[in-house]
Amino acid sequence: MTSRAIGLEPATAVLVADYLPGDQFGPRTLISYEFVWLLEGSARHIWTRPRPDGSIESGSTQLRPGQLVLVTPGTRDALHWDQHRVSRHAYVHFMITEPGPLPPIGQWPMVRDLLAAPILGGICDYLLELAGLGTEAAQRRSVELITLLVDVYVTGPMTDAGPEPPAPVAAAVDHVRDVWAADGMRIVPVEELCAAVGISAGHLHRVFRAGYGTGPARAFELIRLARGAVALQRSNAGLAEIARLVGYTNPYHFSRRFREAYGRPPGNYRTADAADPLAPLRRSGLLPLAGPLLNL
Repeated sequence: MTSRAIGLEPATAVLVADYLPGDQFGPRTLISYEFVWLLEGSARHIWTRPRPDGSIESGSTQLRPGQLVLVTPGTRDALHWDQHRVSRHAYVHFMITEPGPLPPIGQWPMVRDLLAAPILGGICDYLLELAGLGTEAAQRRSVELITLLVDVYVTGPMTDAGPEPPAPVAAAVDHVRDVWAADGMRIVPVEELCAAVGISAGHLHRVFRAGYGTGPARAFELIRLARGAVALQRSNAGLAEIARLVGYTNPYHFSRRFREAYGRPPGNYRTADAADPLAPLRRSGLLPLAGPLLNL
């Protein structure tokens, strides 16, 4: 069963307000949701909000540009603006008609740092740009973006990379990354990996096979072949050049190994309909290891 999507209705467009030094706004009690982010100056946000058990939570937050505040219905708050300079902030009111997968409001953060979650800052900037257009199309796009903003703000950017690989695997990946960053892609012999990791070849093979169903040499070869598949799809380089790029001195050897992994020779793969160049890595569960190596 799939979860329902977040439903949202804006109560206002995204607006901007200016405040003279020492101004105060509030106290007020919110009946809607409100995003607030400062563009200039600073403010102290003084607030109380009800908890699910009926008690009252209170706090005071020093706000500056680069922070995003989400105020929820039932919150009573006030803003004391910068004493020494003009302050400016953007804001938007909205109602959530369907919470979808969002957790209970009591678990929502009051403020998020836009530097720690740059996607939030990008959405806020785009919302301001759309607000200046004033068209129905811009308003529809704004609703979509505010919905996304709520989701990412509440649940946080995706940072879970899954379980950490076993220590010997992580150490082997680190060594291969250093080698490829310095020398370009090449075969890293298992003996070299074992010396770098400090374990026996048998142990390293067992750890790789337990996690990925293949030994270390084949695992890193599949990553090299994936880089070759991307080059076949996204460049005009010849077969010999691509083979050298991914660590094969012989293009015929590259072609044979590529066909074993991708089910077709490189020339046919290049001219066929676009296929996922990372498919063999996905099937083997090697994508988490491949990420830092494919982007060198």
